[in-house]
Amino acid sequence: MSPDRDLHLDEDKLLWAVVDETELPLTLQEHLSTCPQCRAAKERLEQSLVRLGQVAERFAPLPRKRVSLPVEKPSSSIWWSWSRRSYIGAAVTVTLMIVIVWWSALFRTTPEDSEDMLAREMWEADRVMTEASMLVENALPPVYLDICGKSDPDYDEEFMQFLIPPIENEQLSYDAWRGGVELC
Repeated sequence: MSPDRDLHLDEDKLLWAVVDETELPLTLQEHLSTCPQCRAAKERLEQSLVRLGQVAERFAPLPRKRVSLPVEKPSSSIWWSWSRRSYIGAAVTVTLMIVIVWWSALFRTTPEDSEDMLAREMWEADRVMTEASMLVENALPPVYLDICGKSDPDYDEEFMQFLIPPIENEQLSYDAWRGGVELC
């Protein structure tokens, strides 16, 4: 063997060799069997792992009670494996649901209440229809009508001339409805 360090196994390969030497490639297995330095490194690693296990066993606390794993039961016996508490809990739940449904049936609306509800619904429908008819006449909200100057249809140009008669000796007059100055 050559004294070249590249041929020796690194720490990862040594760990693989400790766990399962057959997992290493064939060339590394041959090298491990012939190289005394790699064999010694593998044995040192195995010894340190054994010492670690002994220290862990020595400092680990003793179990207080015996540990037993649960055994799986066949699926056919699952239905019969329910405990008495489960049956009582299911019965109480069903009984409570029946009582709640029966109790809510006592407080349902009476015919008098339904007439009041019908009258309220009719008033609501009438209010909605009134709003809809107002929107058919003019769909813009009053704020926008005020901005464009058409919020009150009763104020037309004749009414404005009645309130503020035009001065006839002026050549220009301001027309508020058309938004500018024009000749008289």
